[in-house]
Amino acid sequence: MIFKAPRVWRTIIASVALVAAIVVTYLMIPESVETRISERSLFEDYAAVAVMKLDSVGALKVDNDCNMQHPEPELAYVLPLIVGAYNEIVEKPTTPIVTRLDDTLYFTMSGYRQFKNRGIRLNRLLQKKLGKRYKMQIVSEGSSHTLVVTYDGEPWDTEQLTALPVMEAAQIHHLDPALLMSLIQHVSNFNFSYRGRKDSRGILSLKEGEGIEQIFIGAERLGKMFQVGVSQENAVATFYPDPEINSKPENWSKSPLTKSWVDQVLSDVEFYHENGLNRFAD
Repeated sequence: MIFKAPRVWRTIIASVALVAAIVVTYLMIPESVETRISERSLFEDYAAVAVMKLDSVGALKVDNDCNMQHPEPELAYVLPLIVGAYNEIVEKPTTPIVTRLDDTLYFTMSGYRQFKNRGIRLNRLLQKKLGKRYKMQIVSEGSSHTLVVTYDGEPWDTEQLTALPVMEAAQIHHLDPALLMSLIQHVSNFNFSYRGRKDSRGILSLKEGEGIEQIFIGAERLGKMFQVGVSQENAVATFYPDPEINSKPENWSKSPLTKSWVDQVLSDVEFYHENGLNRFAD
């Protein structure tokens, strides 16, 4: 019953749309960096789950025949923005149906005899929100109208793809996403294959969790420390991936290397703030 309540799913999709908007505005000029195939598959899996969450709250429907094995993250990540634009342009919008999501998105809107003017306005709004790298057209057949979207830009690199799960994890655990993003940058430089000392590994050099899961584990760990009053500096220091042998964690400030590393993490938080990763309002 809760998922059928309009206020519930509107609130959820608004939050997800905000995340997607930040991702798009924060990193819409991709660097020409080839993303590792193995890492790309991690984000395809994450994108598929994110889309199915939208389905579960009634923001859209995923067609039973829609193949979700390899959804292009550059398309899946912006789906909340597309849903939001559709709801903004069309009076009494119906629930849209995703009939295809791989290297092309098919976003079907049914129940409208005429869609020409609304289609033009929808295209203009999405072009403004998404940028020129996204190509869109509307194909109509009777009362069924399908928005076809492709992405023609360079594939997003790992840093760009990491921004959305970082935002989600930060929202769940009431963190500043810019802090979490900066922490990941300085721990592993967004390398999921990173190896640290004492069997630590992964994007946050932890001993538990695999792939994107570590982002949520790290966010939970930070959240718990902040809840009991641990300072930002002390909390960040616990993630230092290369501690000196026999050094005690509580004495990190006496180590020039560790202290310099913590200072760099906190300094780069402002960089991510300036690029759109801001803390959610409580």
